[in-house]
Amino acid sequence: MELQALLLDWSKQQASFYLSPLIIRWQHVLGVVDVASEICGLFNAEERGLLLAAAYLHDVAYSSELRVTGFHPLDGALFVRSHGYERLACLIAHHSGARFEAALRGLETQMAEFPRERSSLADALDYCDLSVGPTGERAILRQRAADIFMRYGPDDVVSKSFKMALPYLALEVGRTNRRLKAKGLSQLI
Repeated sequence: MELQALLLDWSKQQASFYLSPLIIRWQHVLGVVDVASEICGLFNAEERGLLLAAAYLHDVAYSSELRVTGFHPLDGALFVRSHGYERLACLIAHHSGARFEAALRGLETQMAEFPRERSSLADALDYCDLSVGPTGERAILRQRAADIFMRYGPDDVVSKSFKMALPYLALEVGRTNRRLKAKGLSQLI
């Protein structure tokens, strides 16, 4: 079995083990994987596997078993790094504007251990995450933002950081939509 297939198989197994008991979170993750499957034509075989692995594992540290700092992107990255997948760990650490929330939580030093990738792959991971609501339903960025603000309230660190991240996330969505259009693939959000 080739390396990318092994990574994808491992990612599926880990995500299922840690997240399937969290039924609603698991539904979200499976929705993100579905979107990643739909847009993976943007990438070569290696990056397709990486996008799908990141889609499976981006929220893995919502499992209480993996909590170290209490911040799921960072804890997920620590878990993935401990298994030797450095690039995947960096993608997970920084998914969906996590750097903004990390700053508000005082975790900049820990996040700095995971270099932020600025690439079409990182954009695509955020695109996938932002196009799926909390229970796995498809959403557009405006709906995702409204849901986050409603669930957490205006004074919560999650809402504050998402508001800060929103202009950057909108740019990622726009870039990914342009890439999809250029390849003749359907735009989802």
